[in-house]
Amino acid sequence: MVQSQEKSPLVAIVTPVYNGAEFLAETLACVQAQTYSNLIHIVLDNASTDATPEIISRYSGGRVPILNSRNRETIPQRDNWEAAVRMTPKEADYFLLLCADDLLTADAIEKLVGVAESDSAIGVVGCLWTMGSDPHGATSLCGTGLPKDRSVFDGRWFVKAYLVKLHFATSPQCQLFRRHLLDESVPFYANDEMLMDIDVSLRALLRWRYGFVHSALGFTRAHDQRITVNLNAATQAFVANWLAFIDRYGPQVMSPIDLATCRRAYLRHYLRRLLLWRFRDRNKGLFDTHIALLKAQGVRPTLLDYIEAVIEWMWLVLNNRRNEVGAARSLWPRTQSELMGI
Repeated sequence: MVQSQEKSPLVAIVTPVYNGAEFLAETLACVQAQTYSNLIHIVLDNASTDATPEIISRYSGGRVPILNSRNRETIPQRDNWEAAVRMTPKEADYFLLLCADDLLTADAIEKLVGVAESDSAIGVVGCLWTMGSDPHGATSLCGTGLPKDRSVFDGRWFVKAYLVKLHFATSPQCQLFRRHLLDESVPFYANDEMLMDIDVSLRALLRWRYGFVHSALGFTRAHDQRITVNLNAATQAFVANWLAFIDRYGPQVMSPIDLATCRRAYLRHYLRRLLLWRFRDRNKGLFDTHIALLKAQGVRPTLLDYIEAVIEWMWLVLNNRRNEVGAARSLWPRTQSELMGI
């Protein structure tokens, strides 16, 4: 049993890994370098066939203890993530999932816990993060859009503002959760085709507040071997996922009128993507797959819908507002004012 020896809360950093030898050493090293002292690093090896076990062994015995386990056989990614977070000790106050190819700054846990401890109603704490192929090279800043004058947000407001694309502040690669959330949600990661790391955050924030650190504390490595990159490239599942997020969580945080506006705005983006897949990429299979997904969600686009989608895109391009694609911009002013009233 893991016992907390300090007054500071015990935090578990959880790393599920499968054949992660190329980048795993950097990830393990960044955990060992954390300025926050009361840590445990949980590493679940999904029956890797490369040098992953040897690399984990090399870092055992460091300042941050490693609780290491290995699956007898390779299981699906969602199941491995679920098993990994379930290894979080009961004594822990918080946990954070860190993929085996991603990194944290040395002060990341210290800053995330600092915000979490400021309000007992905070269930999730995120931050800005960077993305790129090399942490020391060119990177892009992610997780932007939240007002910089506050670090605690009403969870339901956060979900609504995210769905209308007023902000992009979910940071599943660098996000601290209260241990209580594991007891509230069984399973923790939904067993469907949704983007499970974002889904679990939105679900939690229907009941909890959201904390945010306005500093870049994490790095997400983009590379060809990343499982989620490969899956999305083949199926473009994230395009359908966003509509599913709107349908799953929109009714709980928006009025029916606002929900309809949000859904129409995103569908215009979706239909433009359909046209690109069908006529530019000549990928009729992908087009037909997503037409079937839309039909299952009650959407049967007409010619007029496609024309409207193209006209909106032309308008956004001409006005240099392509970053607003799929956003329900008409809802932004009221959503911003709602934050002021909370």
